[in-house]
Amino acid sequence: VRIGRILSSIDDKIELNNQINNNLEQQAKIIFNHLVINNPNFHSFKLTPLSELCKLITKGTTPTTLGKNFTNSGINFIKVESILENHSFNREKFSYINKTTNFILKRSILHSGDILFTIAGTLGRFALVDDSILPANTNQAVAIIRVNKDKILPEYLYSSFLGNWHNDYYKRHVQQAVQANLSLTTIKSLLIPMLPQAELQKYMELVHPIIKYMKKNEKENYLLAEQKNFILPKLMTGELTP
Repeated sequence: VRIGRILSSIDDKIELNNQINNNLEQQAKIIFNHLVINNPNFHSFKLTPLSELCKLITKGTTPTTLGKNFTNSGINFIKVESILENHSFNREKFSYINKTTNFILKRSILHSGDILFTIAGTLGRFALVDDSILPANTNQAVAIIRVNKDKILPEYLYSSFLGNWHNDYYKRHVQQAVQANLSLTTIKSLLIPMLPQAELQKYMELVHPIIKYMKKNEKENYLLAEQKNFILPKLMTGELTP
């Protein structure tokens, strides 16, 4: 019974964290709409192509196309199905590669602060990379957006995605082929509204803690799921009794 209560409390905490993150996302959307899109001075904001604000916008490669196999463990390899609709990572869907393959695929080695955006298959899912999933790499169905931090903060760009700033533009430029996709050219050409420095500072004071809290809850959910995955097999084998 005690183990059952522990498992139930883990599920309850994961669900609560998901609800909190959903609420935080709604708050971020409201702040973006109020302080950016509906700002009385919006018409005077500089609209800058994403390509000019980034050090890198690229995509990865599937290792098997280079004759390299996935491994049972090692460096995280993120696919479209690894990125959830709520902008967190489903780590159970990660594949793995070894260090040699990661080096061969060095163009798409992920950094903390990168924004991943799905551009093939299930389009438009995005997530912010942090240290907890590194080292990691990705394939050609996922765009890697790495900002130039001298020009824009990753959290500002991420908050604009949370605010759905990109939606209409990207939807209009989806390419219909065997599989619907977005080109890197389309990703790069999105115009980003740039807040003046004084307003940007106030904006980030509101948004940055929200994103930080969301990432904290994501990490906690991963650790809770790991606890559950540790306990369940032991229950099945009789090592632990309910």
